[in-house]
Parts: sequence; structure tokens; C-alpha cells
Amino acid sequence: MRRIAALEKAVGVRLFARGRAGYHLTEEGAGLVAALRPVQQRLAGIERGFGNDGAGSEARVQLAAPAAFASYFLAPRLRQLQIEQPGLVVELSTTRGVPPTALSNLDAALCYGVPAQGDMLTRKLSEIGYGLYGASELLARRGRTASDIAKLPLIGFAHDEPASGPAEWMANQCAAGGNVVFRSSDPSCRLAAVQSALGFACLPCFMADQLPGLTRVAGPDAVGHQELWLVTHRQAREVARIRLLVDSVVALVRSRRERLRAAG
Repeated sequence: MRRIAALEKAVGVRLFARGRAGYHLTEEGAGLVAALRPVQQRLAGIERGFGNDGAGSEARVQLAAPAAFASYFLAPRLRQLQIEQPGLVVELSTTRGVPPTALSNLDAALCYGVPAQGDMLTRKLSEIGYGLYGASELLARRGRTASDIAKLPLIGFAHDEPASGPAEWMANQCAAGGNVVFRSSDPSCRLAAVQSALGFACLPCFMADQLPGLTRVAGPDAVGHQELWLVTHRQAREVARIRLLVDSVVALVRSRRERLRAAG
């Protein structure tokens, strides 16, 4: 508390107030935090620029990506990057794909949808095609076709799913009388439910098309796409290890763009 009191004395305003649940920021305190956030980001950028770039050292890069994209597309292909750049170590964290408002300690992020500009560089890499999938045994047993999707047991997105073409399409199916048997925000969880023959779910085609035992009932032309964007710090091109990662990810995605779109 002495440090807080000293800080409040130095800035000349009250930063914290005590309530029944403990201390909380005052309006002035929240304003100070917001004002200092860009400074923290600048300092993090300086650390990125000078850290882990020395000759012979381990070059660590931190990348975030939507969970399904990280698990089913990126991770299986990082071996080639490691062969080409043996000193580069990628720390891959997973997200729901929501565009970040700031990168904080990340070096780069992949997300679905247009990110806020802020102090970041953004680039659209591809579109991700989605389809409606079910277990082949379930489809054969029910004898359903795409013309009666509303009669199928549906595995929906979570109610707080960020807006997207596939989420809107599924919401329309549910609103039209679809029989929702399960919901999840995690595509891997929806996939597991599909594989157990619980019902039919919207899944990324790059993920579901490669798995045996699944049938695509409807494709991206009906279900829709998500836009895949890359977000980096403005000074990313000046940092060798980040530049290596970004260039590799961009080349990887663009070389498989048609597969990601699931065209045809």
C-alpha cells in the first residue's frame, strides 16, 4: 500500500478505491492504465527486437492461431520449418480465432475476421471453407440428404460464437426447426461429437475432409467461409526470427489456398 500511496502522491490523483470486494481502479486509475498500455507494448517490441536474435542462440517466436487451424494445419507442417531453420523454436498457442486488439507478448497471430488496426500490421491470407459433416454410419442409418438438413440432429456453435458465415448458416438451420442436440465453441469438441455419431456439425473442411468415417453433407457454397488474417507488430520485418516465421506461414498458407477454401 505504501507504493500505491507514493504513486498516487506522485501523479496527484487517487488511483484505487476500496469497496466491499476489495480495491478497484478509479476512473483516473483506469485512464492511467490505458495511457501506459502503448508504452508497455513499445517496451515489449524493444525486447523482441533485441532478444533471441543472437548468432547461435535459440530463436524463440510466439504465435497464436485458431485451435483447429493450429492442430490440423500448422502443427503437422512445422517440421519443414524446423529443417530449414533449425534454430527457430515456435511457441504455438491456441485461440477461438477472435481478432486481437493487441498482440501483447505475441510475435504474430492468425485470426478469423478483420483485426483492429491499432499499432499492428494486418494481412488477409486466405478464406477457410466450412462444411456440414456427419459420421458416415449415421448418415447411412438415417438415409438423409442435404435437402432435409433441418431434420438431422445438429451440433451447433456456442451461443456466444463470434459472428461468421458458418455460424450464421447454422443459426438459420436451428431457427428453421433444426434439432440441436449439442453445442460447443471448440471445433475439436464438435468433431469428437460428430465422430461419436451424435449429430452433424459445421467444421473447417481442411480439418474434416482428411478424416475417415466422415461425410460432407453440405459444402462451403452453402455453409460459408471464414477469412484468415495474419497480424504482426509494425517492427516485425526488422526482427529476423519473426520475419522467418511470418514468411514461412505466409508461403505455407498461400501454397495451399485452394485446399483451405475447399473449392469444389
